[in-house]
Amino acid sequence: MYLFDLLVGLTVFGYASYTLYRFTQKAKSGKCATCELESTCTTTCDAIDWDAIIKQALQSDRTK
Repeated sequence: MYLFDLLVGLTVFGYASYTLYRFTQKAKSGKCATCELESTCTTTCDAIDWDAIIKQALQSDRTK
């Protein structure tokens, strides 16, 4: 039973380490690299004026 527990533990920690490594590599690549729609995205993330979008969203919340 000890060998089975060790194998399961190593598998869980190994996968968690791999996932953390993959996440940090994507995060270093920029915000578009972490997007799920990267392969089919037709816009560039840098072309979007996020300040204007946030301002518009805040104004629409105030009118309600």
